[in-house]
Amino acid sequence: MIIPRPAAHILPWVMLLTLAYHLTGWFPLAPVSHLLLGLYVLVQWPWLGKVPRTLLVVAAVAILVLPWFSDDPVASLLLALNRAVYFATFLAALSFLREAAESSPLVRRCGDVIINQPPSKRYLTLSSGSFLIGILLNMAVLNLLGVMVRRANTLAAAGGHAVIQQIRTERMFSAMIRGFATMPLGSPLTITLALILAILPELRWWQVLPYGLLTTLVLMALGWGWDKATAPKNLVGRVEARPTAPGGAGTIMRFLLLVGVIFAAAVAVELSLDIPLPLAILLTAPVAAFAWLTVQRRRRGLPQAIALTVGRLLKRSDVQFSGMRAEVSVLCAAGLIGTLVAQAVPTTAFADALGLIGVQGAVVGVVLMLLIVLLAQIGLNPILVVTVGLSSLSQPELFGLSPELLALSAMCGWTLAVGCSPVTTSILIASRMAGVSPQTAGWRWNGRYTVVATLLMVVWLFGLSWLLF
Repeated sequence: MIIPRPAAHILPWVMLLTLAYHLTGWFPLAPVSHLLLGLYVLVQWPWLGKVPRTLLVVAAVAILVLPWFSDDPVASLLLALNRAVYFATFLAALSFLREAAESSPLVRRCGDVIINQPPSKRYLTLSSGSFLIGILLNMAVLNLLGVMVRRANTLAAAGGHAVIQQIRTERMFSAMIRGFATMPLGSPLTITLALILAILPELRWWQVLPYGLLTTLVLMALGWGWDKATAPKNLVGRVEARPTAPGGAGTIMRFLLLVGVIFAAAVAVELSLDIPLPLAILLTAPVAAFAWLTVQRRRRGLPQAIALTVGRLLKRSDVQFSGMRAEVSVLCAAGLIGTLVAQAVPTTAFADALGLIGVQGAVVGVVLMLLIVLLAQIGLNPILVVTVGLSSLSQPELFGLSPELLALSAMCGWTLAVGCSPVTTSILIASRMAGVSPQTAGWRWNGRYTVVATLLMVVWLFGLSWLLF
């Protein structure tokens, strides 16, 4: 369902006002952006699903009861609303990159290279490809690769063996899910990093992102080993492998170069304007997307390419912004609830509780990681748990914990939750594409892997704490 043009265009105004507020600090811009975000949600309400509606109702109740739980309800509400419109702005700005990626021949060629791999390389290419393309496409990468997997994994391609087709479905979709799930750890263009840097302002992206990338490699290696160890040995060689098309490495390298250029541009904006990286990304993404779309039409000549790009963005704007209703509602509501809860709970409460049981150091980070994973299984969005947890631990030094390790713990928990909880958007999309239930994709396909990965992350966090922090 496409919402009428004026309603769909409320979100871009939220984005523009929020960016202007963060750049100028002029307060009147903030309440206007709050009101427009509320209007956007009201307009989109009839087309929202059960989960977004439930979160929005809980957010409304949290606002109503706030005066009874906060010493300064006005300040708490402003902080929560500012965070909500910031999340909406983050999604709106990155949606321009998604629009450019969805029409890019380079992205489609990358998808073909990833899918058309021999079994020995298929897991690594699918998991790493889901991560890399997901940096620009976000959750749309699950739709892109999911369609390609279904198209490639036919009964004929499986040599007429239904069992092989079924096993391939499980292995290929599991690789996609696990690769995509590592984005909170390794991608600078995620809401995860933006939220962590907003709650822990003394932390810089370059202090934690390298550890996130290293942890991403560890989890991908585990996933690859798990896939090889659990692959049915009795089916090996029953289907003749297809030859790999030439030129795949060059295609992947060109895509990596594109991602690097966009990230480098954001870093350049960060340094030149002396602003946080997430804000620099929000300023860079629409410009980079416009340039990318224009380059895709370069054969028409520059003036015509620019005109065609403007026309496409205007034509697609209804789909682009109204199609984000569920993502915007869930993330904004979860962020608002988490911020209000964190403001209402005394800042020393969590510290006192940890002190009573004598928890210090890396154990605090491990506890936070486990809470994120476990609570996600019963429907508590990681953004909510991370907001409350990090806000309560906003001075990690009091617990003998470095900000870097605390941030990495939250990123690990978010990754593990996204890869297995049957109520997360990623699992819902992947299970629909695979034709199975969310419980099958989340728990049966990835449950045991997630348990092992969680244990590995516990050891990993303790090891990093001992070696580096």
